[in-house]
Amino acid sequence: MPNPPPNSADQASPRRPRRSSDELRNQILEAASELFLRDGYANTSIDAVIEKVGGSKRAIYSHFGGKDDLFAAMVTNLSEAALQAIPDAGEDVGNDVRASLIRFARAVMQVLMDPRTVAVYRLVVSESGRMPGLANAFLKNGSGRAASGLARLLERYAAAGVVTLANPAQAAEHFIGMLRDDSHLEVVLGVRPPLTEREWSPRVIQAVDIFLDGARTTRQAS
Repeated sequence: MPNPPPNSADQASPRRPRRSSDELRNQILEAASELFLRDGYANTSIDAVIEKVGGSKRAIYSHFGGKDDLFAAMVTNLSEAALQAIPDAGEDVGNDVRASLIRFARAVMQVLMDPRTVAVYRLVVSESGRMPGLANAFLKNGSGRAASGLARLLERYAAAGVVTLANPAQAAEHFIGMLRDDSHLEVVLGVRPPLTEREWSPRVIQAVDIFLDGARTTRQAS
């Protein structure tokens, strides 16, 4: 006799294991990031995120609110993840200010030329007119945090008498501005691809040396 056809219970796909709240939130952010960066804000829907991650709209609304809030959370999350590569001012950086600045600048350039960072930058620029708070959050969690970390580092060297800086915070902004030059703008505008490490490494050395030539303490001849 032929075997009886399987019933609906046998054909049902296994149920997704229950996820913790934090796990679900991270999965939603990961799915949203992929879709926003690939398709842009306008072409990404809450339904598309749900289809990718599973669950219900209620999960997104309870964790993030609406689409704008999800987009803002995605930008903040990616910015914070990128900044993990930048050395903290509290780390043991030694007594060589030039080596410390080169290390810091290399980390900044890796972030600036990362395709994901470039994609987020473009998205923020395109949506900032409609969502002014998004640009503020991006600056606060991106270049603002990097500049603050560098300012603390410069303060340490200034206190040690290695450099003379009346305003370390302003100097930090100037230094990062030297790194984020026209090449970064060209990358963001799509005029050129992101620079490779071989291309940006000489720029890092030049920026550090120019900065220190204007900030290094000079000793008076006796």
